[in-house]
Amino acid sequence: MAILAKHLNTSPYHLQRTFTEWAGISPKQFFHCLQKDHARKLISSGKSMLHTSLALGLSSSSKLHHLMLKFEALTPGEIKNEGLNQVFTIGHAPSPFGQVFVCLTAKGINSLEFETAELTYHQWKGEIRGLYPKATFVESSSKTEALVEQLFHPTGHQTGDLYLHLRGTPFQLLVWQALIHLPIGQLASYQQIAASIGKPSASRAVGSAIAKNPVAFLIPCHRVIQATGELGQYRWQNERKKALHLWEQGLISTTINAA
Repeated sequence: MAILAKHLNTSPYHLQRTFTEWAGISPKQFFHCLQKDHARKLISSGKSMLHTSLALGLSSSSKLHHLMLKFEALTPGEIKNEGLNQVFTIGHAPSPFGQVFVCLTAKGINSLEFETAELTYHQWKGEIRGLYPKATFVESSSKTEALVEQLFHPTGHQTGDLYLHLRGTPFQLLVWQALIHLPIGQLASYQQIAASIGKPSASRAVGSAIAKNPVAFLIPCHRVIQATGELGQYRWQNERKKALHLWEQGLISTTINAA
């Protein structure tokens, strides 16, 4: 802003006010719109995620994540035993994007979902109990609230290690693991995700696996868009997907400005 104001021989304050009156949004918001549109054009033209990231000046975006995310699948034995001798901690807590439902095992996060009109806490809890009918369930608002506060820290800096303990088919686990490697600020199409796992013709199957993602936000399926550049559908409401994108763009902008 200061550089542009100097180039136009005016003050940053006057530039901000004049631009906002003319465009209806601030220069920074306008820049974010251009950045987002450019990213979609690059991705839809077949550019790689790395190329897109560098082209947008996001090479330092990884600094946003002070997070070591470890991924482990439930064993066939654990699935067959239907949760026998296991304790699942469940609960819900508010987040900047609405209520979040969380299920934890002794090994990590097993489920994390946003509340929607079609998914209430009672319904979600029933689904989890249905998957693990022999498990012991303990509700703990304190554990859930502490975790959600850590995940959605306003600066985007989560501290400490986080673990995922997931139930899925080998193909689903492969897709979810690929999503975890999508850094904040980077978008990818279904085709690009399919190519990244060595199955370039499996974009439809990739879409199905993404639709069954059990851990919202941490497995960032909200960063997957259509090849045309459109945002596409989101299991936890399209408006929430847009909100997550805007929030992450804000985090990137803060990091770039601080650099």
